[in-house]
Amino acid sequence: MSEPTRILVLGATGYIGGSIITELIDRNAEDRYVLSALVRKAYQASILADAGVSPLIFKDLDDFDVIREAAKDHDIVIAAASARHIECARACLLGLGDHAKSTGKETHYVHISGTSMVGDWPVSGERIDTKIYSDVDDDIFDVEKNFPDSHSPVRTVDQVVVETGEKEGVKTYIVPPPLIFGRGTGSFTLGVGQVHMMTQLSLKKKQSVMLGSGSGIWNRVYILDLTDLFTLLIRAILDGKSLPSGKTGYYFVENGFQTWKSISEGIGKAGKELGAFETDEVGEITMQEAADEFYNGNLRHAEGVLASNSRTKADKARQILGWQPKYGEEAFLEEIEEVVAAMVDEQA
Repeated sequence: MSEPTRILVLGATGYIGGSIITELIDRNAEDRYVLSALVRKAYQASILADAGVSPLIFKDLDDFDVIREAAKDHDIVIAAASARHIECARACLLGLGDHAKSTGKETHYVHISGTSMVGDWPVSGERIDTKIYSDVDDDIFDVEKNFPDSHSPVRTVDQVVVETGEKEGVKTYIVPPPLIFGRGTGSFTLGVGQVHMMTQLSLKKKQSVMLGSGSGIWNRVYILDLTDLFTLLIRAILDGKSLPSGKTGYYFVENGFQTWKSISEGIGKAGKELGAFETDEVGEITMQEAADEFYNGNLRHAEGVLASNSRTKADKARQILGWQPKYGEEAFLEEIEEVVAAMVDEQA
């Protein structure tokens, strides 16, 4: 019997990474892999160890040498901690490259990105882009490479991932989720996303709000559908399937879409029914207010995450991995109601 594949997860205490860990534990009946996770604190290590995950302690994502050494002992790294940390990605890829050179084994790096990579700037009017990008019909690597650096901070990291992976002989896969919703299944956080952020701004104003006209459109995905895609991708790697990787290794993940205005309308309706708002009408908030609340005054980040257009099609996941998402609009509308109710209760 061959040795189980060694998988390292970064971000195991977070919303996405924690949910991925849970899914991988639940779907490992054949013991095809063993799981490790980099964590910062002893209590986190203890909880993961009790779940059957080998914990490794590090300082933070800047702990380059420790991350590289950890990756060096694994066959697959799932980086779900940050879409914007270049040096963390490099450390993982160099470590996997070291492992490939010393063992002759094939190594794989799965990187969480974000669909703000194709987002525009409709409120400031700097760039409007309503195109729906397909990971099969469009060359996403080329699209990103030809965007100006200013368009998205995750774009630069994605490019480094692909180019470093090619240099080190590591197969890379980039998964850019859109708006994620639903309760996480990890041991440490249930998750906070854009619906929570818009609700926080609205409760502060005592009225539902949006940036600009709210006409920007984003896709969405339920957290369990997202983790299902990761499991399918890992299983395809374990099965030795020939998968697109590197420059062609972008895997979008989506099941439906909504405008920012429709989200705010849902927040307004729920807030009024709960007595938190006097009206269900949607007002406006400035980009500066949103930027100050969440991004230390960075207007570009606020517009890109809370007002932009970002349209994608998960063709590769459906066609190659057989991904079949289960949760759509009904679950998303329920999420808005649940988030507003929970955040209103917190303020009570």
